[in-house]
Amino acid sequence: MSMYAIEIILTRTVRGVELKAAQRISGMPMASSNDGKSIAVLVSARDEELAIRKVWRRLQDSLPIDVLCTLFPGPDGMLRMSIPFAPGVKRRIRTWAQESGKSTEEFLSQAIKSALARNRSTEAARQGCTLNFMLHTCAWLDSPLSDTDRVPVSRLPASLGELIRRISNSRTRIVFTDITGPIASLISERELRELEDTLAIAECEERKARSSSFMPHDEAVQERPADDEATEDGEHHGTG
Repeated sequence: MSMYAIEIILTRTVRGVELKAAQRISGMPMASSNDGKSIAVLVSARDEELAIRKVWRRLQDSLPIDVLCTLFPGPDGMLRMSIPFAPGVKRRIRTWAQESGKSTEEFLSQAIKSALARNRSTEAARQGCTLNFMLHTCAWLDSPLSDTDRVPVSRLPASLGELIRRISNSRTRIVFTDITGPIASLISERELRELEDTLAIAECEERKARSSSFMPHDEAVQERPADDEATEDGEHHGTG
């Protein structure tokens, strides 16, 4: 028989004594995830379906199992998933499967594939709609920006406009990054004005400090020692 790795998704966190008890009862090697919400189990069985049934049979009364799923794809490249259904749901699924002329497994497999396809299609349509909205609504972003550009928040996508309003009403800021690190920040107009005022004051104080380190020419002449003036005069007359 082959070994199969089955993941057990739990309905709540399981740790410590409860996990050890389940391992002792099942007699199967298992390891818990860091958050204690899923467990990987090694099962010896002839095929994946029997492996999953074996896990249900040994652990359904010991662990709060939500879903079972194979950790690795089978020969057909598909993962196997086992979801518990209430008796009434099972009866309805069997009825629908019979009406469609398929086995219960085939019916469920097809239903899940169709649901996933619809979800992908819906998500793609939603993203396309959002992109189309941004391309038409934010076409002004393609034009060059100047230092004094003012953009009405009403012209932005609703989510971006909401983010900007939150920033404007708080002291927080958003930093945008790429692979090189931070490249831009979004801050409120009030904080920007405060930063500009602080920078202007610092630059003014720096200019004052630089100018005070130089003595005007008139003051330098007045503070020149008398001996130096006499020396300079002697040297001047001596060259005549």
